[in-house]
Amino acid sequence: MNDFSGLRVLVVEDELLVALALEDILNDMGCEIVGPFSHLEEAEAQARSAELDAAILDVNVRGRLIYPVAEILGERGVPVLFCSGYADTPVLPAPFRSLPQVAKPYDEAALRRAMESAFGEACRTRDASPAS
Repeated sequence: MNDFSGLRVLVVEDELLVALALEDILNDMGCEIVGPFSHLEEAEAQARSAELDAAILDVNVRGRLIYPVAEILGERGVPVLFCSGYADTPVLPAPFRSLPQVAKPYDEAALRRAMESAFGEACRTRDASPAS
């Protein structure tokens, strides 16, 4: 089981109740939350500039698809977890189908499993880094 303490996670979610529940779960895991953001422009700005270890992205944000944000994060080497009603369906474009996904609604156990799949390497790399 991975230790997510201190993991800086970008959260993009436009449904308030889902965002609040996700915040609670991530806080309980010890994550540092960047967001949540409910607009694509805010998410893109954070994806470009924020210090991030990982990202949890809703696929459909206010009727717009999150893929530009996922592309920016991919270029930066930030692992992404899609959190969506589209999870595990061929609706996701080919470049993103191989990324870990968790279907909404989800519970803490399902989210933790998805995070271990998506962010396990980021946790191991971070844990192996010498302390500053």
